[in-house]
Amino acid sequence: MHLHFLGTSSGSPSQSRNVSATGVSFDKTKSWLLVDCGEATQHQLLKSTLSPYHLSVICISHLHGDHCYGLPGLLASMAMSGRVEPVCLIAPQAVIQFVMSTLALTQVTLPFDLNTMAIEQSDQSICVGFCHIEIIPLKHRVPSFGFKIKETLIPRKLRVKQLQLEGVASGAHYNLLQKGEDVIYKGRHLSAASYAFPSWRPRVVIICGDNEKPTLLSGYCGDIDMLVHEATFTHPDLMKVGTHTGHSDAKRVALFAQQHNIPALTLTHFSVRYHGEGMLDNVEHEARTHYQGTLRLADDFLVVTMPKKLLSE
Repeated sequence: MHLHFLGTSSGSPSQSRNVSATGVSFDKTKSWLLVDCGEATQHQLLKSTLSPYHLSVICISHLHGDHCYGLPGLLASMAMSGRVEPVCLIAPQAVIQFVMSTLALTQVTLPFDLNTMAIEQSDQSICVGFCHIEIIPLKHRVPSFGFKIKETLIPRKLRVKQLQLEGVASGAHYNLLQKGEDVIYKGRHLSAASYAFPSWRPRVVIICGDNEKPTLLSGYCGDIDMLVHEATFTHPDLMKVGTHTGHSDAKRVALFAQQHNIPALTLTHFSVRYHGEGMLDNVEHEARTHYQGTLRLADDFLVVTMPKKLLSE
């Protein structure tokens, strides 16, 4: 499971950072997921290892333009690339309306089904085949959401020794058990749950949209491996501009991650005032003062591989 930071600026782009977009790719499928799609995200993809042709799920956190203005153009380019497999768009209803209206006004016909799910009307838990997505309400100037993403395509290992000890000879039924299917062997029911287990514990990440209140995540963090959260300001700078921005500061997020024993924290969505060499030093110092886990400050094109926690019999 890999996180691809395609845009790490807030509000507007700069020479070194584009606006919000984060890709999530997986080990056992070419399909991948995109969280937010600011303007020029498709240009960022040209410089990454991710292929728009294999983009299967798009999650948009809220309707502000730095999180969704790039979506019509990306979909149009995917259409021209020859994609025919369906694409799932999970977004606020206003974003869906924006996308559909833009495509209609520019006379774009998609050769694939764009299956839309309005966050306000959908279940808060969605399975899309290669991952499970839980939607988390956040607090911003407009309704904003986070996405808890859990991988599901994990190879299973077979308890061969146990099967042999119980007199179950090898055969095609071994393969079925490993795939998770129960079988009948010589009149005996063999449960896949008893004889096969995942190779590693599912990796879980929360990727947030804009959010001024990290404590809203409290009920979702017990099993996560990483939190990706905006840190638009340092704490002193946020106090200067006022909390009306609807954003968080590095101190607030770091304290939350420390209090909830979150093993890894990646900060992103930095104000343009911090762009440039050495300009994020105060943000990093503030976060490290309050958080002792694995801390990253994302740059555009940073790729983070979430390590596997292998399971044994």
